[in-house]
Amino acid sequence: MTTSQKLDGKALIVGASGGMGRATAIALAQAGANLALMGRNSSAIESVAADCRQASTNAYPITCDIARTETIESAVNQAIDRLEGLNYLINCAGISASAKLHETDLVDSEAIIDTNLRAFLYLARYALPEINKNSGGAVIKIGSVNHPYSGVNTSLAANQGSKGLAEALFEDVREYGTKVCTIRPGWVNTPLVTADGIDKALMIQPEDIAQTVLFVLSMPDTACPTEITILPQRSPYV
Repeated sequence: MTTSQKLDGKALIVGASGGMGRATAIALAQAGANLALMGRNSSAIESVAADCRQASTNAYPITCDIARTETIESAVNQAIDRLEGLNYLINCAGISASAKLHETDLVDSEAIIDTNLRAFLYLARYALPEINKNSGGAVIKIGSVNHPYSGVNTSLAANQGSKGLAEALFEDVREYGTKVCTIRPGWVNTPLVTADGIDKALMIQPEDIAQTVLFVLSMPDTACPTEITILPQRSPYV
């Protein structure tokens, strides 16, 4: 699917204030979807919603810190009310930290689990009853490539947990015609990447992830890509 094609549907995009979430929101708006945009930073979400409205679509900002899982049900219900239904849940939110486990601050570790894994469970639980009402819905989780190295312990655990959750979730909802897909990119050019020695022009771009989301949403009813791994075409290391 390209943005010149029509995408009929109502999407909740979580983590929409920047990076991959913002790019996905704009791509879906240009394709014709109506959007609820969720994020912690209310001014940033308002700005993205304004950009999406330039495509003559509805875009409703919703402020929610998904690490506070007790707030998710209300936020999802708000999205459903504003959109008058829901077809797609696209979860682009995620945080990371790097510390050896025996040196880590457990508060940071718990925040990673809450944001990257537990929130995904809550979002899916409260969005799916509405998504499953009509065939052709989808749940998409943006994860990352699993690459174990020192310091990645909690992030990797949450990433693998969300992958397992998505795999089982597909079996729960496939007969409703609901797709479930985990998109697992490698290095993506977002503000989270601060490492030296990387050519950002050679990294995966946020717009590449947005096009992958559109690909999943455009798949025929007879097929579901349950996992997509994306790597930079050329090495970004310099």
